[in-house]
Amino acid sequence: MGYRFSVEKFKENFNAKDITDKSIDSVRITHRPDGNFQVFPYKATGKAQAPIVTELETVVSGFFREVLKKKTEPIEYNTLCAKLLEELEIEEEDTDYFKDMIRSLFFSKDGFVAYNLGLYPYQTLANNKSVESLAHFLFSILDMNDDDCKKIEDVKNTYKYNVLEELVIKNIESNKALEGGNRKEYFIIKNDIQERFKNDFYFMLESGMTSQEDLANLIAVYYFYYVSQTCIILDQFCTGKRTGEEKLYYAVDWEKVSKNRKCCEEGWNRLQDSINHMFSHAITLKILNQTEDEEKVDYISLSQLAGSAPYFDEEIAAEVEKAEATYCSYVGDFKGFSDISYKEGSSKTETAIRHLFDCVELQFLHTERQRANQAYSEKFSGFCKERWVKNRKKSGLVLNLTERDIIFLTKICLRNEEKIRLNKLFKEYELRGICLDNTSREYLQEFFTKLNLIDRKSDSGDAQYVKRIL
Repeated sequence: MGYRFSVEKFKENFNAKDITDKSIDSVRITHRPDGNFQVFPYKATGKAQAPIVTELETVVSGFFREVLKKKTEPIEYNTLCAKLLEELEIEEEDTDYFKDMIRSLFFSKDGFVAYNLGLYPYQTLANNKSVESLAHFLFSILDMNDDDCKKIEDVKNTYKYNVLEELVIKNIESNKALEGGNRKEYFIIKNDIQERFKNDFYFMLESGMTSQEDLANLIAVYYFYYVSQTCIILDQFCTGKRTGEEKLYYAVDWEKVSKNRKCCEEGWNRLQDSINHMFSHAITLKILNQTEDEEKVDYISLSQLAGSAPYFDEEIAAEVEKAEATYCSYVGDFKGFSDISYKEGSSKTETAIRHLFDCVELQFLHTERQRANQAYSEKFSGFCKERWVKNRKKSGLVLNLTERDIIFLTKICLRNEEKIRLNKLFKEYELRGICLDNTSREYLQEFFTKLNLIDRKSDSGDAQYVKRIL
């Protein structure tokens, strides 16, 4: 069998305290969802210590730093001006004017700002560590590699810079690589969106859609897509699938919705419960990964291992039960573990995993650690509510597509094609995690008609096409 729980690893990575150091009726471990196994980039602390990242324009520069392996020192205004003046012949009386121009073009109150592809890695770091953590998370779960680095470099080399931009890039360019060895990678739960992201990302690079706004829109689509799907997959435990779509329905911004619509029943309401379980899943998976083996596991991989031989299921279930017993022995301030019933799973391994999860979940809900549980999930739900969710009053919170979203999505779905069948466009939306019911589709068709983007001519005479948005 390939799975053995290690009590010693658990004690080490959960900072376990002996009863000689802390009361047996207290919690004697630290619930930190990082360390040797990570699935999400969040902290279980309040907004003051770890602010919610809602504006993804701030993440773009960090994402490019990760992909390009750049580690940059802060760009200081006076130093940059001095270097530029050494290369330019400027009259002394024009020096102050030149420096003011550099400040207005490349600096703000937060430091150096980038407005083109070549400068993104050098933008001053945001005063929020959560931004850089999110950038690394996206770099990791989107499986960015040296090929993607080369693609960006190739596009940078052909980008149309003005003379001043070229001078600035020349003077700040750095080839210092990120320090290796201590970079924590995230375990990828859903593994069929990475190629889709890269196809869209490459198209945008090649077509000039490289403003921070455009790139932030792309990141917003795939960040939400990956994490929302991952939350739902985790709630399915051993029966989850790494590929395929768990459909989430949206409404378009200007339509009226009723409670019986799919956007109300199978959209945000479906997702919210899964988001609330994020912290418990993160801790459960960290517990399961306290082994001597460097290879990491999740519910799906343990289920596959359990099914690979007749006796493996029972043996792995026993190891999970050992992990549960170890964990519960260090949580002395919750007395309800013995009252938690077993939920029948697809195997003995899944039954054991579900019970371990329930132990983790219930001790959070019934102790003072409930706030940490909420603070963790808020890091994602807060982003969602700011970017993808609209309050429809009596109909509640609903996933929402604005005109900006529709125009952006349609551009990347059409790519360089002059037109696309309307039904195929809806399928392209779904490949990016965005589903619409028939009513929303009708509203979207009306929207394209008003923009004069519907072409009703076709070989069959009745098919409708959406023309390319310039």
